[in-house]
Amino acid sequence: MVAVIEPQREVGILIETDVVVVGGGPAGIGAALASGRSGAETVLIERFNSLGGLQTNGNNTNFSLIDPELHNGIIQEIFDRLKEGGALKNMDEVPVYENDVTSGLKAGILAATNAGELPKRLLETSVGYWGHWGQTFDSEYYKYLLDVMMEEAGVKIFYHALAVDGIREGNTLRGVIVESAQGRGAVLGKVIIDTTGSGHIAWRCGAPVMGDEGLPAGPLKGYHGGWLTAFYVSGVDMDKFTAFREANMDEWGEMYGGRKMIEQAKKEGAYLLGDGVILAPGLDIYNSGRIWVMNPIHPLPFNKTPWDLEEISACEKSLRKQAHVLHQLIKKKVPGFERSFIDKTANYPVGLAHRIVGEHVVTVDEMRQGKAFEDAVAINNMPPDIYEIVGRFAFDILPHDVPYRSLISKEIDNLLAAGATMSCGGFASFGLRYCTPSICTGQAAGTAAALAAKAGVSPKKVDIASLQDSLRAQGARVSVKEVPEEVLEPYRAIQKMGLVFYKRTPEIGISEEEIGMH
Repeated sequence: MVAVIEPQREVGILIETDVVVVGGGPAGIGAALASGRSGAETVLIERFNSLGGLQTNGNNTNFSLIDPELHNGIIQEIFDRLKEGGALKNMDEVPVYENDVTSGLKAGILAATNAGELPKRLLETSVGYWGHWGQTFDSEYYKYLLDVMMEEAGVKIFYHALAVDGIREGNTLRGVIVESAQGRGAVLGKVIIDTTGSGHIAWRCGAPVMGDEGLPAGPLKGYHGGWLTAFYVSGVDMDKFTAFREANMDEWGEMYGGRKMIEQAKKEGAYLLGDGVILAPGLDIYNSGRIWVMNPIHPLPFNKTPWDLEEISACEKSLRKQAHVLHQLIKKKVPGFERSFIDKTANYPVGLAHRIVGEHVVTVDEMRQGKAFEDAVAINNMPPDIYEIVGRFAFDILPHDVPYRSLISKEIDNLLAAGATMSCGGFASFGLRYCTPSICTGQAAGTAAALAAKAGVSPKKVDIASLQDSLRAQGARVSVKEVPEEVLEPYRAIQKMGLVFYKRTPEIGISEEEIGMH
């Protein structure tokens, strides 16, 4: 038997609203808050018991490459309120070697370049590329704060609700089907925003999506990659570990350390698939002996997809096993970890998925050009992080616009997307899916959805000038055309330096031209 016939049944309507946001990660947060604050009745559907997505349930507790001259509005408000709650790490206290690749970038530039040749802003500030990689925070406080902010905005949240399908009629979505402890129900809305991070609703309702094709170019063309995860270890004697690290900077002085230790363990039969480990005490918010660890990685078989149920299950078991094996190895080999323990693994790993096909597809070449668009709604400065799947990370893009057309489904009249689900190329997605641009594109999508719902029109008919004015009124940055040249000068200078980091060798088997096309 290859199939069963599911009997036809009536599905009760849980609620009818203006805007339905599916997924409570960074993009969903921006979308729901913007929609609710813009006066639209808004429902946010989340499959777990808290908001934050990858930042809370995925253990990725930071916002990357923040630049207040490019990113503002909701994202800056979140920072301010985290700081007020004492839940934001002062990254200036973190030593360079305890953070990551960008932490030492400014120091390296200053050492290699005459200060008189560098832009004033690069010398006087530490943000974006020339600051710390990310701004980290207390994820438990963040969960609470997001509940408060949603309540203030009048957003209704459905927790423990899995959106399993869209209710499609022609080229319109009436709403979505959710499964919960209450059973199966329908959430109806005038505008639907897919911020699932996996394009699940767009894919399930038959809208055109990208992602089935896997990686778009290179030796791994067609491959769907795999998953990686992070976990927290507590009970670390930080003084002891710091002394060890400073005495062994050849092995532990870079973002990925412990390569020799892991290589030897693998030779001895240890179940570890990664080749280096990130130990980040700099993410210890309260200096309590808690370290963020990233290493476990699980590649997919070449002919499998990330939405294959058996592979997802195998992946979770593999990542959990690797976390245990790695922790035991660190306890044995790294001073300071003798009494440590794993205190939190992620609810889900990071991997590839679907994205909508929009009215515009953002490419890496457009990112490199720092391209501006007439329908700009947000600015991104995050380069494509293709280090794990291509073996290369480069500071080769300029701050660029995200056009509204890349948030609109080409086929479904009332479907929007943001964050990892927006319309962009397979390599461009590895920058645009990061948490900072996701909140910003989410804010744009939520604002547009509210304007469309209140006017009784399709999001495709929203007046772009009115949308941009609404975003500006919220404090959001809309376009690089509105950013002073002195703000962009450091990015231009760094792009000219041609800074590229390779995982193993510059021979990555894919040209820069191929990367730029996607």
